[in-house]
Amino acid sequence: MQKLNKRVRWGRNFLLIAIVAFFYTLFGVFGLKLAVLPGNVTTVWIPAGIGLGAVLLGGHKVWPGIWLGSFGISVAIEPTPVSLTVGAFTAIGNTLTPILAVYGIRRFARTSYPLRRASEVFQFVFWGAIASQILSATMGVTALSVSQLLPWVNFGAAWLTWWVSNATGVLVVTPVLLTWSSVFRNIFTENWRFNFVKVKLKWQNFSWEKFSWFILFDVVIGLAFWRGFTIEYLVIPLLVWSIFRFSPPWTTFAIALVAAMAIAGTIAGKSVFVKDNLNSSLLFLESFIAVIAVTTLVLMAVLQERHFAIKGLNQAKAELESRVIERTQELFQANEQLQHQELHLREKADSLAQTLRRLKQTQAQLIQNEKMTSLGQLVAGIAHEINNPVSFIYSNLNPAKQYFQDLLDLVSLYEEKTPKAEPELLELRDSIDFNFIQEDCFKLIDSMQVGADRIQRIVLSLRNFARLDEAQLKWVNLHEGLDSVLLVLQHRFSGLQTGRSPIQILKHYGKLPKVECFAGEINQVFMQIIINALDAIDAIASTSGVIEIKTNCLESDRVAISITDNGGGIPPEIQNQIFDPFFTTKAVGKGTGLGLYTSYETIVKKHRGDLNCQVQNNQTTLTIILPIQHLSTSSFQKP
Repeated sequence: MQKLNKRVRWGRNFLLIAIVAFFYTLFGVFGLKLAVLPGNVTTVWIPAGIGLGAVLLGGHKVWPGIWLGSFGISVAIEPTPVSLTVGAFTAIGNTLTPILAVYGIRRFARTSYPLRRASEVFQFVFWGAIASQILSATMGVTALSVSQLLPWVNFGAAWLTWWVSNATGVLVVTPVLLTWSSVFRNIFTENWRFNFVKVKLKWQNFSWEKFSWFILFDVVIGLAFWRGFTIEYLVIPLLVWSIFRFSPPWTTFAIALVAAMAIAGTIAGKSVFVKDNLNSSLLFLESFIAVIAVTTLVLMAVLQERHFAIKGLNQAKAELESRVIERTQELFQANEQLQHQELHLREKADSLAQTLRRLKQTQAQLIQNEKMTSLGQLVAGIAHEINNPVSFIYSNLNPAKQYFQDLLDLVSLYEEKTPKAEPELLELRDSIDFNFIQEDCFKLIDSMQVGADRIQRIVLSLRNFARLDEAQLKWVNLHEGLDSVLLVLQHRFSGLQTGRSPIQILKHYGKLPKVECFAGEINQVFMQIIINALDAIDAIASTSGVIEIKTNCLESDRVAISITDNGGGIPPEIQNQIFDPFFTTKAVGKGTGLGLYTSYETIVKKHRGDLNCQVQNNQTTLTIILPIQHLSTSSFQKP
């Protein structure tokens, strides 16, 4: 890879040297066509600007191209031994001159592009156009004089023409090369491929303003350099226009164009610079070109320096704003960090509060569960204890009835066989009212049968309510649970405890399938809601109490149980609190406030259902919505 890169570098250097040599020779031959003094001393030397520009852009490695280009001029014009010897010696001077100029420019201006500041332009003019060209002029004119191609009498005039022509070439050509090199670097990509898109964009930048400039430029150039009108300095406003409105490449191109038109018009004898002597005319012309070139380059550098100063100020402003933004961002981050810390502390406080709230809720739920478990065990125990003697009584009623019937049959047979009874027996029969006993004893046994049946139904209801003899999660008939609760609370419906009229129960049972649930807890929810409805009705003595129970299927997988009472409703300000733990509107000793809270936990949290409260027209409706199959398990199958 290193060898390949080295070969690529050598190839590029060779190509660069060849390009410099070719254009140096080409423009050198063209410049010699303008020579007006003996020895082919020309008044305009374009290769001087090409050599300096090549060294500034490509470095000292391009010096072979300058020497070959300078020597190639002699080969192309008059390839005689004398001319080739003079050409070789002159090529040495032409090669050393740009190297010396670049050294001075880089040493004092500290740049390879000395057109950005006015001080750099002055260093470029001094080292590139004045000081270094003394070497080229001296060596070239000396070689011509020694070879007798130039008379020693014309040494001074030739030297001055050589030096001025080199300086003019540097002032006109080198800025063009320096400014337009950046344009061509943009047009050609890194892989030396031509970029048509960038060329198109450059062409689109050619505006009507530039077109107007060319029109005025053509008018001034035509009048001054081709018709002899003394308006040559009107080109300065045009150049100033180019400086302020166009880019540096356009400005340097304008300088070169003015110089080319002025030289062409002077050589043709039509310019305002035409004097009696053509060489004097060209020297006068070159002084004009030098003045406008230096003035334009300095003004362009001042403008660019101002542009860079403004850019620097904007950059400093941007950096200051960036620092302010950074400091603001740091302060914001510090403030945000403090806010995060405060938020973190608040979150911890909220977490602790939530934990405490959950502990209270858990404690309340445990207390309620313990109470309901104890109540269920108590109810189950009472039902069991009552069930034994009731079963004994219930099982002996039929034998007792048969025994009474046998005794009555025996007495009847005895009376039939002994028509004349003893007086004492007759007296006892009358005193006990045997006829009434004979008629009433079976009614008495039937009444005992009815009471035993009622006690047995109550026992079954208590056992159904407690459901301690069944699995916790199973498929149950909700209507049986509702009926059990209503039977347990039958004493509250009668109104005997409160001295008011009985409470009417309206049951509108729909056709419900069996529901998979915790039956005992669901029965407790039914009891708690109905107790609250009874308490609300008892609080309004003037109202005839009505409790309505409705059941229906909402969808294929849910059922609804609605319990409505006309106990005056719940005030709007406390409707959102009825499911909170320990919230109650009852007096001390009348309730703990856990009833609806545990009901909500049972329905919503444990059964994945819903418990809603609606108040309308002094009526409160609590709706229980349960899924038919328990959502937390799929292992139970409906029977």
